[in-house]
Amino acid sequence: MAGERPVYSFDLDGVLAAPPLNWNPAVNRDTGMQPSAAAAAGRSRGATAFDRLLSATWYELRYVGRSVRPGAVAAAAAAAALGDVIVLTGRSERGRRQTRRWLESAGIWPHLSALVMNATTLPSARHKEREAGRRNIVWHADDDAATAALIARCGAESALLDWPRNRGLDFPNGVNRYRDMHAVAEALRGKAETR
Repeated sequence: MAGERPVYSFDLDGVLAAPPLNWNPAVNRDTGMQPSAAAAAGRSRGATAFDRLLSATWYELRYVGRSVRPGAVAAAAAAAALGDVIVLTGRSERGRRQTRRWLESAGIWPHLSALVMNATTLPSARHKEREAGRRNIVWHADDDAATAALIARCGAESALLDWPRNRGLDFPNGVNRYRDMHAVAEALRGKAETR
């Protein structure tokens, strides 16, 4: 598991998995978010009967048919040559079984050390901020503008996947934009060559 090796993390939807109809409207454009001590104190959500019902119904259908973004498997493999690799997603813990099944069928699972899902009341960006600190993440790939900026402000390198809704914004140092997952894989392989 993550520890002495550097930790590289990937968001899931919009990064490893293509969104429905290749349209990504959920990008948070608030690039001014600042690190928050409150993120570390986010409350865990206990599993309820409603969670089990959602897991058996809605989450069985919600992510069906999502394709792997071209270059995603190569990027995960390149990151695994550099350190431990985790998927750090804002997806609810309710969909863990389905998410793992998707990662296995996509060919990404063998490259992973962990799948970290949101089992808290925190919004996605704050959940990722908290886990980045807990797991000493050195590099994170995301499509969400707010998350990319926040993770960079927390000291990790941020790889921002290009989508129309995250263009034209101001980002802090540490955020690097990539046109696609092939470019991410190439950049990660370049890091391995310079080690």
